[in-house]
Amino acid sequence: MLKQKAKNFYHKHMDNQLLKGMLRTYRRHKRRGKKIRVVFICQMPQLWNKLEGVYQAMLKDPHFQCAILVVPDESIAKENQEASLQSFEQLEGKTIRAKTGSGSWVSLEDMRPDYVFYQRPYDHYLPECYRSGTTASYTRICYVPYAYACTVPVEASCYQQDFFRNVYLFFAEDDYARRLVYHREKELYQQGRKKALYLGYPALDKIVDAKGRKSVYWKDGGSQMFKLLWCPRWTTDKGLGSSHFFEYKDVLPELVRNSEGYSMVFRPHPMMFDNFVKTGEMTRQEAEEYLSQYEPPLYYDKEADYYATLWESDILVADLTTVIIEYLVTRKPIIYCATDIEYNAFMAEILAGCYCVDTWEELKQTIRMLRTGKDPLKAERNAAADRLIKGKEHAAASIIKELKKDFYYE
Repeated sequence: MLKQKAKNFYHKHMDNQLLKGMLRTYRRHKRRGKKIRVVFICQMPQLWNKLEGVYQAMLKDPHFQCAILVVPDESIAKENQEASLQSFEQLEGKTIRAKTGSGSWVSLEDMRPDYVFYQRPYDHYLPECYRSGTTASYTRICYVPYAYACTVPVEASCYQQDFFRNVYLFFAEDDYARRLVYHREKELYQQGRKKALYLGYPALDKIVDAKGRKSVYWKDGGSQMFKLLWCPRWTTDKGLGSSHFFEYKDVLPELVRNSEGYSMVFRPHPMMFDNFVKTGEMTRQEAEEYLSQYEPPLYYDKEADYYATLWESDILVADLTTVIIEYLVTRKPIIYCATDIEYNAFMAEILAGCYCVDTWEELKQTIRMLRTGKDPLKAERNAAADRLIKGKEHAAASIIKELKKDFYYE
């Protein structure tokens, strides 16, 4: 009660510069020599690569004490939830299962974290005790986006205000996103009560580091193959970007099988099949029967780490997905299966370096053109990659530096 009254008094008198200076000096003295306690609330191993670089940097830094709190992901089938929990437990460092054997939830507040990182900005996937509105009352919430918001309709989902009103430190994936969030609560950011920073995107650092690593696919004779990576979207909802899976699910694998020297890794969004079963667009049996055809030269990829596969492949075929932006790091050709949706200014720049196709015939002809070595959009693609990467090559280290500054000096 006394602690809450102190917080209320502080926020009521935020504009008092003398008070602010006194409190800042007090915090500096109190925190001197203390470790910064950080908890990562995680559910999806497929998204861990977005935070992995930050977490690994903290493990190596003596100023930090961090842990991963693993919450069961109820957005996927129950039979897959245990595998997700186990994948996090294999990581280096301290991992805590959020749900105890008795079915209760581990108290995050009792861990006394100074900062909490969320994997996704969606409170409805979490129990009440871990939702941002609850945790913001006793800790500072940080967020590194799990994906790029590429369209105007998707922005409302990726930057949900119900979540972002509770975020103290937003480490934006690009300057477009930083400005978007900043202007929604401009006064709070100007007062220093919240921060929105663009320091680079940690996942892109990890992709650069993965160059030269061997993928789990294409081990035998892969260097002689023309290797496609296909990433369809998880939903056919046109307002969310729309998946072309049902249009190409048979013809694309058939093209690969019937073309000499072709191979393909199929990597759908991790929620795709569960979503199609839920919506009735496929049955579980139909999904299993479809996947049964994936044997060399076709591969089904559901690994958490796919960065080596980006480098090993020759081209990307994709619906609207963050993988398009990530693939730019390799500077290899990208074929985008276009949809009728309003792209934001950031994505418009990215698409200038992509081959945008609307039909199967266009997709087939573009694949065959790239197979011959013709690549007329190479210069545009390299320009887009430069805008994305140059000057922001060490995002994880920059985020760590900002956290230290915030904790020890502000």
